[in-house]
Amino acid sequence: MSAAAYDWLRLEDGEELVWTGEPELLGFAGVFALGIVLIPLFGVGLLVIAAAYLQLKNTAYVITTDSVFKKTGVLSRTVTDIGHENIQDTGYRQSVFGRYFDFGTVQISTAGGSGVEMSLDHVADPIAVQSQLDAMATTRQVDDDGAEPAGRGSVRIDEATLEELVAEMRATRAAMESIERRLRDD
Repeated sequence: MSAAAYDWLRLEDGEELVWTGEPELLGFAGVFALGIVLIPLFGVGLLVIAAAYLQLKNTAYVITTDSVFKKTGVLSRTVTDIGHENIQDTGYRQSVFGRYFDFGTVQISTAGGSGVEMSLDHVADPIAVQSQLDAMATTRQVDDDGAEPAGRGSVRIDEATLEELVAEMRATRAAMESIERRLRDD
């Protein structure tokens, strides 16, 4: 794997490629079949096949030590990246056809986002790609002091702050119990 093969990719100092991929040809089998069926209809099928082929050949996915990238576009180019520290959740989806031929879609959700922010469509071995993303996101969340990651979406709290929170929760509980007693007595 070399970043030189991806003229659209600009890596930061110290950032390295971890995984690269592109959509599997079999992921477009349905579109190609539809195109073949539509060929007698004034050659519309050839346009469908050409569009699917161009989409296939002009889509690339890259996971680095810092981010995940998706490049799309035939005439114009769109490059989207999500830093590992922003990844909140990952998942994958496979059709029956995809399960048989081992390809699928890896979905990435970010903190503060609404739903799936990026999908890596028709990738080979989506379970392994999802696992790689999970590992990179967890590794990226390790503190500078080398402590173990707290897990996605979690917040590290020092002991003094934790004691304050516990005291506040106890005071809130006491106030709620007092209100409950007054309501029962009335």
